[in-house]
Amino acid sequence: MEEIPEKYRNDLAIIRDTVIQINRDINIDGMEVILSGNEQRAFDELKEQLIPIVQKLQKGDRSFFNSLLYRIDINEKDYRALIQNDSDIDFSGKLSELIIRREFQKVLTRRFFSDKMNKK
Repeated sequence: MEEIPEKYRNDLAIIRDTVIQINRDINIDGMEVILSGNEQRAFDELKEQLIPIVQKLQKGDRSFFNSLLYRIDINEKDYRALIQNDSDIDFSGKLSELIIRREFQKVLTRRFFSDKMNKK
């Protein structure tokens, strides 16, 4: 599992864009992540809010849940490693972290290429 570069972990603008991306990809009424604005807790706050959403989705329609993971573009190798670990009592927490990290990568990639295009 790739780590979020620490220099961005508390970047409120990046985290805010990540929240927007998560809400866009999940796109389910009544399931939305909202930030308080505390940049020191933003990442952890995001994970805490996402865990119950993931738990609820896991208990629902399995094909919908799988298509959601596909839409978010969760790394299949990381997901398989997660589900094969039977002793993992924090599956929803770890899956939430995978989702956040993937959405975070999307935001950083978009910003990187946007900056490159603006410099031309």
